Amino acid sequence: TKRSLFDPSCTGVFDRQLLRRLRRVCDDCFNVFREPNVSTECRSNCYNNEVFRQCMEYLLPPHLHEEHRLAVQMVGK
Repeated sequence: TKRSLFDPSCTGVFDRQLLRRLRRVCDDCFNVFREPNVSTECRSNCYNNEVFRQCMEYLLPPHLHEEHRLAVQMVGK
């Protein structure tokens, strides 16, 4: 299915733009830290995890944090 192209743990709203935005945070975080597990852990549980939150706080200006937290809730469980 189309949903599985992104992440089967994301069972909420299927919104390509939101999923792309969340995935970009994980990709950028991996590019900064170059730790092999960052990308996988960041995406785990449909982005609802500590690694994603740390990446978001490190990479994004504070005024975008709430927007990304809401996106995680929308696409998540």
